[in-house]
Amino acid sequence: MPKPKVSVIMNCYNSSKYLREAIDSVYAQTYRDWEIIFWDNASTDNSADIAKSYDENLRYFYAEKTVPLGYARNLAIEKAQGEYIAFLDCDDIWLPEKLEKQIELLKLNEDVALVYSDSSIIDGDGVLKQNTYLWTNQRFYRGLIFEKLLLADFIPLLTVVLRKNKLDKVGLFNTKYKIAEDYDLFLRVAESNKIDYIDQPLAMYRFHSFNASKNIELMTQEEFQLIDYWADKETDFPENVKKAIRKKKTLLYLRLIKYYFFKFEYTNLYRTGLNLLKFFYKCYL
Repeated sequence: MPKPKVSVIMNCYNSSKYLREAIDSVYAQTYRDWEIIFWDNASTDNSADIAKSYDENLRYFYAEKTVPLGYARNLAIEKAQGEYIAFLDCDDIWLPEKLEKQIELLKLNEDVALVYSDSSIIDGDGVLKQNTYLWTNQRFYRGLIFEKLLLADFIPLLTVVLRKNKLDKVGLFNTKYKIAEDYDLFLRVAESNKIDYIDQPLAMYRFHSFNASKNIELMTQEEFQLIDYWADKETDFPENVKKAIRKKKTLLYLRLIKYYFFKFEYTNLYRTGLNLLKFFYKCYL
């Protein structure tokens, strides 16, 4: 049996509620040369029964114990046979032409490492809440976007198609992160590779009470760790990238200040404000 072009990474932990809808959205793709690497992270619900009800295009793997998501994704990627890697969480949905449009773009542009797209937002009941992933003034970018990506993570993981050889070169997900592992990977890819995007929603992101990204404090703390990694390499970067790193750090401090203010956590608010002043003094005085 020939190797598939695309390996779709699906990591599952007790995801039966939305699972069939997610898998069906892969089977509904107009581009047919794919496999699903289904990594069951020791689920205790009927997720396994649902996954095993599909044909051989879904390759099922069961873990004996639950591990953090980034580590589980790495284990799944190790089983992948495809030339391209794509990601779909078990509560999200792809639109039928997603892979076809993105693979066509990658084939036409050999120097592009990763293609992403916009995505719609639905709630826990599947009701459309927003027809674009970004509800702020943030824009999407293409080309050498490392500087732009430092300032904001605007790449939705569920829309990504990535060349496997580029992933092998930059390394897999950093397992020290619980939320920022996607952002970290995208920055490592974008540092020295071109990125492209399709300016239309090709997937639907399900926003509900269990989304890990709702943990603003942890997300910000991990982004501080991430940006400190790049700050340590500042001497290798042009001035515009150095400025982006400093600006990103400032934005992270301000995000935490706002968070602590509205949570009435005044000790943390004072401490973060003091750290921001120290940062300004170090950078600008």
